[in-house]
Amino acid sequence: MTLELDRIDRRIIACLLEDAGLSNAELADRVGLTAAPLSRRLSRLYATGVIRQRIVIDPGEVGLGLQAFVEITLDRTTPQVGERFIAHVGKLAEVVEIHAVAGDFDFLLKISVRDMADFKRLIWQEFDRLAEIKTIRSTMVFDSPKISYGYLPE
Repeated sequence: MTLELDRIDRRIIACLLEDAGLSNAELADRVGLTAAPLSRRLSRLYATGVIRQRIVIDPGEVGLGLQAFVEITLDRTTPQVGERFIAHVGKLAEVVEIHAVAGDFDFLLKISVRDMADFKRLIWQEFDRLAEIKTIRSTMVFDSPKISYGYLPE
């Protein structure tokens, strides 16, 4: 069930997307609420999963100088094979996103590592353990001029 968002909920979310570090007082001021109603709305948005707790880091600033997107094609596309793959790669800290997709490949992973040697180790040691992988195709990220963590459709 999708939560009905009113104008104020949408404004709260937009403000947090713009600056997740706002204090509750700053956020309340920006959306035109006092502390108590803002707190109730935030609690509801978190409880329903509309807003999830997370922090966003700049990978380069913490020594993760190489980001890559990795396309994985499995040799069989059964639920058991997919679940086994997700269970394995989901445990790897270097895999920061897993997307099951439809199209020319089965999964799109976002990888964040120190350097090419670290990437090679990850692919050769961790991914090689999975017999279900048919092909691996990698694309290195040079720059990320825009990263958005969401928007609200009208």
